[in-house]
Amino acid sequence: MEYRIQHLNFAYQEEPVLVDLNLTLPAGELYLFSGPSGSGKSTLLHIMAGLLPRYGGTLTGEVSGVEPGTASLMFQDPSLQFALDTPRHEVEFALENLALPANQIPAKVEQALKFCQADHLADRRLVTLSGGEQQLVALAITVAMDSQLILLDEPFASLDHDHRTQLLARLVELKNQGKTVIIADHDLQGYRQYQPTVIAFEKGRCRLLQGEEATERFDQAEQLAKPLPAYLPTEETTPLFSLADLKLITNGATLLTIDQLGLFKDRVTLLTGESGSGKTTLFRALTKLRPYLGSVTYQGQEIKQAKAAPYARQVGLVFQRASDQYLNVTVKEELELSQQQGQNPYFTPERVQAALKKLGLTGMDERVVYSLSGGQQKKLQLLLMLMMGQPVLLLDEPFAGLDSKSIEVVWELIDASRQVWPQTLIIISHQLAGLANHIDYRLHLADHHLTYQGEVHHES
Repeated sequence: MEYRIQHLNFAYQEEPVLVDLNLTLPAGELYLFSGPSGSGKSTLLHIMAGLLPRYGGTLTGEVSGVEPGTASLMFQDPSLQFALDTPRHEVEFALENLALPANQIPAKVEQALKFCQADHLADRRLVTLSGGEQQLVALAITVAMDSQLILLDEPFASLDHDHRTQLLARLVELKNQGKTVIIADHDLQGYRQYQPTVIAFEKGRCRLLQGEEATERFDQAEQLAKPLPAYLPTEETTPLFSLADLKLITNGATLLTIDQLGLFKDRVTLLTGESGSGKTTLFRALTKLRPYLGSVTYQGQEIKQAKAAPYARQVGLVFQRASDQYLNVTVKEELELSQQQGQNPYFTPERVQAALKKLGLTGMDERVVYSLSGGQQKKLQLLLMLMMGQPVLLLDEPFAGLDSKSIEVVWELIDASRQVWPQTLIIISHQLAGLANHIDYRLHLADHHLTYQGEVHHES
């Protein structure tokens, strides 16, 4: 058995997204779709799953071999797939839709959640889960459906390294059972040992990588994994934020405890930790979006006493889901709003246009922001928030779903902007490749505590 894609073309609002694709994919293999953001990977997955052109766009050509009810798709944004309140109910709902006998459902729910290391989340409310935890649940739903063709769109983008490694091994187990597993992933680290068939996408076209070409792609990915800096802030540095006796409590349990901690001005601080450990919750506390116990001061003032609007002009939050940031419909409208309200003098109209070109977003002024690919949404979101220019920017997984070239371009934009308009950046990221040359400090969250990693750096 095989899946055949013949002379496939797809366009959205007359803009070509896929151009004359021709692929033959033997069943029972592991396939890796690689390529820049917006190159067509997600679109092909949606076509193979039968979602396009049913819900938009124009398609010509043929996809054969995918029989009705034999494919399951995990979206890049897993929350778009949820309809119920808890992971357990979501998996049950998926199996009920397959008309599975009721007496078989409970065991299959437990099996799928455990297989994807999400059993401890079974009865949590989905809206309280982190992005990484939501990805675990979405993957469990996909596994529970027991489809012959498993399509996964950036399934590890918000997961920590250990979860990524373990779940990739589990997906290979499914392949070894005869399933066909197709993964679209910008990050090729960890795949080499499983010898996937690599298909490279570029500007709506694709081709099979073989031999040295595939090896070179894996080499490039591994070279990006440089050690992160290990310097501690010096004792004489005055903190911009001071956290004291801080407690964050969720569902009656203490998620995070901080006795004393400073966050420092005009530095780039990386915040790491397992999925669901409390990193996003801390950001929400620092931006007055959730209550906390203890003290958090910004420039010496307790933030509980700060008025919301002026404080929001000082401290900005880049949401984990890019679509949560948008207030308008089109790209043009979003850019105009940020130009009107932004504080950052670096972003003149000419520099905004130059940034759009570097980010691969030119010619998209009239596009609906929600119709952009996940990577394009991320890049637009980051540009808009840099234009807003708050002195402090908290970035929650800003590089999730971005390829290495896009991450490099984003850093070039950040560095150029900060030379003119200094900003303090605190970044949550599981995507560590390409960050080594840009990070001043690293904070790690483990066992409910947050600590700086490394040693004091002495200037020579």
